[in-house]
Amino acid sequence: MAREVEFQDDDVLVTSRNPLKGTLLLITDDDDEVELQLDQETAQALMSALGAFLMEGVVDPL
Repeated sequence: MAREVEFQDDDVLVTSRNPLKGTLLLITDDDDEVELQLDQETAQALMSALGAFLMEGVVDPL
């Protein structure tokens, strides 16, 4: 079952620098915590997906 989570403007907690790994804390509607585990590859994929998402909000002036 899918759960909705919200980003709370927290920083990524770096747990390792070599290899690069960390966690990003997300909060559910009922205040449960969900830790998103990141490594360099998944962080880059997330950045790419977020960039594509933001481009959806760009309005063409013509």
